[in-house]
Amino acid sequence: MTIHKGATVHRTPSSFLPSPTDSPDSRALALNSMANGIEESNIRMVAQEVRTLLDAGKTICNLSIGDFRPDSFPVPASFLEKMAAELRAGQTYYTPSDGIPDLKNTIADLYRKDLGIDFGSDSILVSSGARPAMFIVFSSILKPGDGFAFGVPSWNSQYYAYLTGSRALAIPCTAESRFLPDAENVARILPKTRLLLLNSPLNPTGTAYRAHELKAVCELVLEENLHRRARGKAPVMLVYDQVYRTLTHRDNPHVHPLGLVPELAPWTIYIDAISKSLAATGLRVGWAVVPPYLKTPFKSLLGHIGAFAPRPEQRATAWFLSNDTLRREHSRTMLTGIEQRLRCLVNGAARLAEKGLPVETIEPQGGIYLSIRFNLFGWTTASGNVLSTNESIRSLLLHEAGVALVPFQAFGLEEESGWFRMSAGAVSTGDLEAALQRMELALGKLGRPH
Repeated sequence: MTIHKGATVHRTPSSFLPSPTDSPDSRALALNSMANGIEESNIRMVAQEVRTLLDAGKTICNLSIGDFRPDSFPVPASFLEKMAAELRAGQTYYTPSDGIPDLKNTIADLYRKDLGIDFGSDSILVSSGARPAMFIVFSSILKPGDGFAFGVPSWNSQYYAYLTGSRALAIPCTAESRFLPDAENVARILPKTRLLLLNSPLNPTGTAYRAHELKAVCELVLEENLHRRARGKAPVMLVYDQVYRTLTHRDNPHVHPLGLVPELAPWTIYIDAISKSLAATGLRVGWAVVPPYLKTPFKSLLGHIGAFAPRPEQRATAWFLSNDTLRREHSRTMLTGIEQRLRCLVNGAARLAEKGLPVETIEPQGGIYLSIRFNLFGWTTASGNVLSTNESIRSLLLHEAGVALVPFQAFGLEEESGWFRMSAGAVSTGDLEAALQRMELALGKLGRPH
């Protein structure tokens, strides 16, 4: 560009940006290999398609998101009032990097009362939701190439393996084990494992460990660690994600590692939050309960990242969780609503099966999810397309029945199995009944395999 002396030239930053066709190359040069290789969550890609259809005025029963609709599952009013009062009182400044003392003491007391774990408040690391706590734990323990073991399907585990540079040791799980990693499969990968992640109740399946199942896995980890300690080798760290703990269904009591094998205490970390227990996904208060000898480096890393939960939310959480009456009343109300919706889905699926449609479910045990299988492979749509993948089934249900689901491939299970996650937190029973009727009509139009 030639600029004549004295000329006035108006230039904006956007005129210097690469064109859309140049952006991929420019991005590759600007970013490191980790950022260039990161993938967006498949769940969010499904959610974007649903939003597009909703914006276009389509009727969609959105069973794809692990969230709550406030008119069905509100955050407790007393919690919100307390949080607002803290804001008015000027509680808007920094917190300690690992959380305010009142909240850490409350969580420690809660775990003593509910779970029988007594590490004290020095074991608590509070963060802005469960995700930062999980990432800090993973990135502090795992070195590039270390074995990171997790069951599939599971929530975001494959992405955490990528972010930490660790070696993903996926444990393919089946309906026979309710998609939970069992002792037999854990035993196969344990010698290669540095960190084992378990989640119960499990997102995405809505299933939960029974005591004898979890105990068998924990005993394997203990045996492996005693063997490693004798040889001076790094232990297997067990991370237990129990964010859905308080939503365990009433006929299936929650179980956890240290309640079954307390000798695992030096190597066990719990992850928890108010996101699901209080239907407070956007308020971002979570925590890790860690062996005290690991706390200092975790706290330091969290301090550098700055992923602190806001002070008003922390103070309101401490107040609410310390009130056993409020806490238990809220849990009962949530469970009643969740179980009602999941039962509606289970019964609806049973009606479809009675009509000869290849639909099955696994009885839900906790959380807000239902595992459902549409074994429609080989069936033909009205336009003559043969259903051959989970994606083709998902698309059919979305566009023909107005029902949004997430296939288990989004949770790391690669096989074309026909299994999907239904999430019942953001819908009413009326929404569900109407969706089941649309589903029956859409499936009834399919041609059966010859």
